[in-house]
This record gives sequence, structure tokens and C-alpha cells, in this order.
Amino acid sequence: MKQLLRSLIHRLGFEPLHYSNDGLLQSLLKTYNELRLSAGKKQHYSLSLLRIASLYHLKQSLQLNKIDLLIDVGANLGQFALDARRTGYTGEIISFEPIAANQEYLNNLALADKDNNWKIIPYALGSETSELQLNVYKDDSFSSLHSVNFLAQSSFGKMVELDHVETVKIHTIDEVAESLGINPSRRIFLKTDTQGHDAEVIKGGQQTLNYVLGILTEATVKPLYDECVTLEDLSKLLASMGFVYGGMFPISYIPGTLELIELDCYFTRKSEIVGS
Repeated sequence: MKQLLRSLIHRLGFEPLHYSNDGLLQSLLKTYNELRLSAGKKQHYSLSLLRIASLYHLKQSLQLNKIDLLIDVGANLGQFALDARRTGYTGEIISFEPIAANQEYLNNLALADKDNNWKIIPYALGSETSELQLNVYKDDSFSSLHSVNFLAQSSFGKMVELDHVETVKIHTIDEVAESLGINPSRRIFLKTDTQGHDAEVIKGGQQTLNYVLGILTEATVKPLYDECVTLEDLSKLLASMGFVYGGMFPISYIPGTLELIELDCYFTRKSEIVGS
């Protein structure tokens, strides 16, 4: 009977798929359906598939390093935390998010998901304690302590129009680590996506990064913000702290071209193997 049904479905032009609770397989199926319906959008194909690859790399990193604490800097609306959960990660997450509206959203989201292992911290991280002006853009995923430049304006238009400015508190990872239970006994993965401020976040964690095992940062090839460090600068900084490249997955191009703007860049603790 099953074979007959499968044959009939094939004749009608459909492909039966087995249901899976695996979050990554669900994401892959969703991507497959999206791409099937927009076959002409070649760049959309590329970025969607690379996002799945990035998620799988994250899953590998969390599992291989037996991570039990994710530090999520620049949480926005919780995209990274939810992705980590989708990979099967059930350990503690500490998300830092300075935008007031997003803090409320994240707290409600964690409550709705009954995720008691997810803490929302209402300030930003940087290289020193201070108060700074945060530019909140129309698409608040672009919000930054830096101003957007001409490339951002010409590439993303209204998405990067300034909506308002918020005064936010800045702390360092090292300063707040003890109070948040971030210590050498933990197996830590750091994600930092602060739209041009990641180098400052890392500089403020000189001690903490000694026991971080993996890092994910949204690295820049063609800066979208004023006074923004590039992938090359960030790589040199992390190399001086004992990290090497783990994986690279493009996330944005200049519209209409394959000129790379930014990528998800994974770093991992350098191996002790001789000659590595």
C-alpha cells in the first residue's frame, strides 16, 4: 500500500518527505520550499544555503567543545539564541541587548518559551565602562554605536534610516563576568554581533577570552559603518589571543553583485597539536 501511495504521489509531481523533529532538518526543509518557489533569485539561493551550513557548523562547535554557556552579545530579537536551541543546545544562554524595546521582547519570548536557561541582560558590552549613544535604525538589526556610511545607505536604503537615538550603558565582559557566573569552570562560546563594535567587545574580555573555546562574529569585508574594523583587523586581534579560523559563511553582498560585504566568521581555540 505504501509503495502504491508513493507511486501515485510521484505521478502527481510531488515528493513525500518524512517528518523530523530535528531543528536543522526543519530549517533545511523550509529553505528548500522557499528556494523552490523563488528559483530565479540566485543570490537568495546562495545566502539561504550558506545560512544552513553556518547553523550546522555552530551545532558541531557546540557539541565538540561540550559548550555549557553561550554569551550572546548584540541579541537583537533573539535570532542567535533561537538558532542555538534549533541545533539542539539546551545549556545556559546569556544575551546582552541594549535597545529597550528589544529587551522587553526578549524577556517575553524567553517567558513564552518557558526557557529558564536564558538570561536577558539590559546593557551593551565594550572595551570600557561608559555611556554611549546608540543609533537605532528603521531596521533595528542594523542598530549600532557607529554611524552608517555611504555604502550602507546606497545598499540598504530606508532600512538604515535613523529612527531614534538611545543612551545606553556599556560594561566590559571582564567587569560583569563574576556576577553572571562566567568563570573558568564553564565551557564557553562567545557570539558577538554589534554592527561594527565587535573588536571593542573582545578588547573588554581579555581575561574572559582565556577560557572561551569558540567565537562567532559578524565580520566585515566592506564596512557599513564609520570607524569599523575589518575582518583582517579582527583576525589579527583574535590570533594574538590564541584563536584561528573555524569557518566562514557569507551573509550579505552588494545588491546585484557578488561583492562580499559581511560574513559569519567562526574562530576556534588553536590546537596544541605540533605543527598546527
